[in-house]
Amino acid sequence: MNKINILQLITGLGMGGAEKVVLDLAKFTNKNEFNTYVVSMSKRDELYDDFIQNKINTIKLDKSNSFRDIISLISSINKIIKEKNINIIHAHMTHSVIVASILKILNPKLKVVYTSHNFNIGSKLREIIVWFLKPFRNIDIVFSKNILKYFYKSHYKVIPNGVQIDKYNLNLEKNNKFTFINIGRLETQKNQKFLIKFTNKLKSKYDFEIHIVGHGYLNEELENLIKENKLENHIKLLGLRNDIPELLNQSHCLIMPSLWEGLPIVILEAGASSLPVLSTPVGSIPSLLNKKNSYICELKNFVDNAEFIINDYETAKEKANKLFKKINTIYSIDEIVKKHEQIYKDLT
Repeated sequence: MNKINILQLITGLGMGGAEKVVLDLAKFTNKNEFNTYVVSMSKRDELYDDFIQNKINTIKLDKSNSFRDIISLISSINKIIKEKNINIIHAHMTHSVIVASILKILNPKLKVVYTSHNFNIGSKLREIIVWFLKPFRNIDIVFSKNILKYFYKSHYKVIPNGVQIDKYNLNLEKNNKFTFINIGRLETQKNQKFLIKFTNKLKSKYDFEIHIVGHGYLNEELENLIKENKLENHIKLLGLRNDIPELLNQSHCLIMPSLWEGLPIVILEAGASSLPVLSTPVGSIPSLLNKKNSYICELKNFVDNAEFIINDYETAKEKANKLFKKINTIYSIDEIVKKHEQIYKDLT
């Protein structure tokens, strides 16, 4: 039986959710039926070592968004397509689908799968570009029906993100001080600046810390805000970390004040860690979280819900156990990978 050759195409190999999805797809896709290659276009490479350690065929092109680099990018990837006899490109996020569409023109038999990974893909111009490129794609993958917009194909498949349950189900001892944890890029979408106001409202009532894990363009501004508000004893910036399962298991609650999202991997990771979750109801999050298994609410209600969690942590843990059961049943990486494999098979 001839194997199907898949090229997972992504902007970069940073520490984001999309990158983790690509890592899991490449890692767990059936090696007897598929050859998987990963191409990263930019210089972001925090997860690169993880790909190499898992013996994944990974090529890092280290290109910028300049016109000259895009021409070079197309040429390099086209060469890979020819050499590896690629059958399907799975494009992750907007830049990748633009490149994949051009490659489809150069290789008409090539099949293109697209996952955007976010409810908000960046701008109206990007939406129009993705809409215009619909004819060059064979199928779109969305995390839930409620994020469907005009720029997605009518031929789509709902497949949520998945998580490797046993990696997070560690049952470690909690930190001595009540700990909220936030994990994500330090940028507007993730809304970490809100946590300053949140902390100021609660600090006189409770002894707690917020650990913020990640890096991004808001790093310096957050550092300054923490100093200006004298919150050094309450908010800790931990930077990029490779021990996310341990950090989640040692914390008391995941706090996610995001302004927009797709289906964040970190919520799945928290669920697999049996960790209570406090989150905004944005993107595909309501397809996973509800009032029975989490604390899902608008930002104006975050402080009240945080008090519920701190004051009645047993109830919070009961909700977390319900979320764990849901993750274990529907969102395990094995099931998610099988659904992707079926799409790849149907296209060839």
